[in-house]
Amino acid sequence: MLSKMCTNEIENKKRRLKELMEEKAFLRRSPLKDKPFVLASGDESWVFFDCKSVTQNPEGISLIAEIFFEMVKDYNLDAIGGIQTGAIPICTAVAQLSYIKGSPIAAFWVREKRKDHGTMNMLEGGLQPNSRVVVVDDVITRGTSMFKTVEEVLKLNCEIAAVITLVDREAGAQDIIEQKGLKYLYIFKKSDFKIQI
Repeated sequence: MLSKMCTNEIENKKRRLKELMEEKAFLRRSPLKDKPFVLASGDESWVFFDCKSVTQNPEGISLIAEIFFEMVKDYNLDAIGGIQTGAIPICTAVAQLSYIKGSPIAAFWVREKRKDHGTMNMLEGGLQPNSRVVVVDDVITRGTSMFKTVEEVLKLNCEIAAVITLVDREAGAQDIIEQKGLKYLYIFKKSDFKIQI
């Protein structure tokens, strides 16, 4: 259980992260003059979360790492990872912070398609068979990309403690993920942001 002081600190970090998200990542288009954004899921939307503009920002990735680490530090994890490219900075930053905090958690990431040279790996990083892991992503719509990571992790007989995303687009992912028996957590949901088109 988080102490009240620690909870307040995390809430302050979330507030600041939300400000950065609104400033740098939350994009809108107008139906009167623009075409909608096309999402990785294939869906179209008048709003888009360009989370990489925050995960590549020094303050942004620091806040993300601290919030994610607080969420998973008591899960007794061996590794944290997800699909390229959105999960890479998140799991790397959490891994680095976990080492600094004295509770090392290895990072890994899954390729969209198998590497065609060298090791020809599908999975990169520090994931070992039979590990306890958390799967992360920057944005989840219906969970399609995230399930690529789940598939690769399960091939190594790993236990998935939770799936965590920076932003849940509230497009059905939670139900789909929980129906698979996985715990689902998010930092923000789409409705946390003012959608004015």
